[in-house]
Amino acid sequence: MSNSSSRFLKACGLLALAGCLGATVTAPAAGASAAFTGSLVASGLLGLIFAGRNVQLLERDGQVSLPPAVLTTIHGGWYMLAPLVYDVGFLATLGTQLSGTLVATFGAYAVVAGLSGHSG
Repeated sequence: MSNSSSRFLKACGLLALAGCLGATVTAPAAGASAAFTGSLVASGLLGLIFAGRNVQLLERDGQVSLPPAVLTTIHGGWYMLAPLVYDVGFLATLGTQLSGTLVATFGAYAVVAGLSGHSG
């Protein structure tokens, strides 16, 4: 794996990790409903675990591990969908969907890189 490819994949993993953190803290910070907050905090913590594992395995092995990359991407999709399901206010929707976009986009890039056998 080239150095620039490795750095880009690591950046993708770190951006997905930051997005999971953003999704986790947005609902409580925006004063959203208890149901939405509980759902996002729980799924956000799981997303942090998978995104963190994705970065850890990329560092260790030098290549994408598909299980955590796919699960990270799925969580990103949920972060984009959840505000619509729970019908929350503007700030909770904005923060959660922006976080979900980061997670889903950079998680999907890692998945495609892993499936294509490329390391970046």
